[in-house]
Amino acid sequence: MALTQEQQDEIAKKETYLQEKATLVKKRKSLLSALEEAESDMEEGLIQEEREALAAKIKALASKLRQIEEWETLA
Repeated sequence: MALTQEQQDEIAKKETYLQEKATLVKKRKSLLSALEEAESDMEEGLIQEEREALAAKIKALASKLRQIEEWETLA
């Protein structure tokens, strides 16, 4: 099966996506210590919201990377 240009472009960006995912995971982990040190419920809530947003981005990147790996096996 021939890959579309869009699929080929996404495959070319795989390393960028991997680096971005690693950065987001690192940031999310760092927020865990900030969460433990939060002094108020409001601060805790804001940190938790940020962690949840990062988790959603990480999940989306992981899905995109799985799709890229699938395309690579077809190439």
